[in-house]
Amino acid sequence: MINRLSGTIAEKTPSLAVLEVGGMGYEIGIPVTTFSKLPQIGEKVTLFTLFYVREDAHQLFGFIE
Repeated sequence: MINRLSGTIAEKTPSLAVLEVGGMGYEIGIPVTTFSKLPQIGEKVTLFTLFYVREDAHQLFGFIE
């Protein structure tokens, strides 16, 4: 289980963020409320995560709080 990720924001849109952690870029789905609280690209942040596993997809969702 992935509880949280701390790293640098590489990309962000209202529905997704790419967080660089240890040389890997994690694509994380985010709600608009989290997007509005994210720092600028290139800055550090910690996102609390939910890893959702389905038969046809593995998705990572992130939240600022």
